[in-house]
Parts: sequence; C-alpha cells; structure tokens
Amino acid sequence: MHAQASSEAEYAQARSRRGTRRGGAPAGGASVSEAMLALQRTAGNAAVTAMVQRSRHEHGDGCGPTGCGGSGVVQRAKAKDWKLGSTSTELAAVKAGHPGDPLVDTLHHIIPKSLFQPFLALLSPSQVLQITTDLAPLAPAAFASPNTDKALKNLPANFRIGPRPEDRSDDPGSGLDVNTTASGNTTPRSEQLENVYHYMEAAITAGAVTQTDFDTLFLAPMIDACTQHGTAINIDPARATWVTDPATGKYHKP
Repeated sequence: MHAQASSEAEYAQARSRRGTRRGGAPAGGASVSEAMLALQRTAGNAAVTAMVQRSRHEHGDGCGPTGCGGSGVVQRAKAKDWKLGSTSTELAAVKAGHPGDPLVDTLHHIIPKSLFQPFLALLSPSQVLQITTDLAPLAPAAFASPNTDKALKNLPANFRIGPRPEDRSDDPGSGLDVNTTASGNTTPRSEQLENVYHYMEAAITAGAVTQTDFDTLFLAPMIDACTQHGTAINIDPARATWVTDPATGKYHKP
C-alpha cells in the first residue's frame, strides 16, 4: 500500500502523462468560463445555482413524491446501491479488524459521489471511454463495473474512512472532504482530487466540457491520485486523522 505522500518517482510518472495527453477539439464548443458567462447571462446567477444544486441532489430518508426532507446528509447514503461487492467486502473486513472503533466506521468520498453523474452527462462517449481506458489499470476493482458512474463512486483513491456523519462536527454533507495530515495539511493525493472537484463544479455550472480541460483538469489529476494510492482497494484507517472534541464528544479533522 502506498503511503499518503507518494515517492518523487510516482509523481514524475503520473505527471509526465499530462504532456502526452492530446489537446483535441472542444467537446462543448466553448471554454468553461465562456459557457458559464453565457449561461449566467441567460438564466441569472440564482437560477444557475439552483439548477446545479438540483442536479447534484441525491434522495435521502425523507424524500418522497412530493418533496425532500430528512437529515440533509446526502454524501453517504446508507443504502448500498452505489457500493460494489469488493468495496463492501473490504469495508466489512476493516471494521471487523477494529471492533467498536468509532473512527473506523464509514466510507467518506473526498469528491462527493453526487458530482459524478451530472459531470458524466456533459461528456461525449469517447471521453467516457477515456476515463475507463486511463483509470481502469490504476483502479481495477472499481472498473470491474461496466457502469462508469458506479466505477467512479467506488474509486479507491477517492475514499477516506472515519466516523459516522452524525459523530463529526465538521461533516461536509455533499461537499469536498479531503484527507489531512496530523498537522492539518491536505495530503498530496487529496490536493489532486480537490483540483478535480473544483473543475467538475465549474464544468457542471457552465454546462460544457472542452477536450483540453477534460484531459488536463480532470484526467491528469485523477491519474495522479490513483497512482499515489496504488491499485488495491486499501481502505486504510491510518490515512484518516481525527481529533476528539471533549465538549461535544464528536470528531473532526485537525
């Protein structure tokens, strides 16, 4: 299993792929910034924000035919519909090895899983195929699923394990949830995934993805993160550092 910070050789190998990735013609016909401005001029900022929020929503316990309510924590639904068997099996084994440990309980996604489906909806078939071609060798367990959305939701590099959302004082809901070191710094792998997260949000808001941005702002940092992680699932409790708040009895990152 790779440590949180990869070796210099791993970084060089992953980053060198950026220089060989093709520039290609725009898939969406405009840059993210141009498309975002056009959309905002047409619909207004408030309408665009509302549209993005609707596209990212995942139904929770309180959702029904007339509306949604419930806890509001949509990032980690308790239903196992998003988990592959390999993910569920390893999570169960890790928890069995740490019986009763509240810090080894729940899988958290660094990039929220609710972001993948609306992003994939913007891509061409060839771009979706690129994701599988480039990431499957680095995350074979995830890409055992032919469903690219499900494969990305099971991407091991995007996991962190920790306490239940209700036991955290810093739970991000459907937002970014990076790994941090004991000193509170974002880990190198999470830095790459954070870059992907911000790009995906901007692309969804703009409603457009160019080939160049897709190659350099999505695939390249995803390859970096998966290379740092390694090919095994490796749900490793040592990666997640948590601090206890004696006043509330809850946990948070440093």
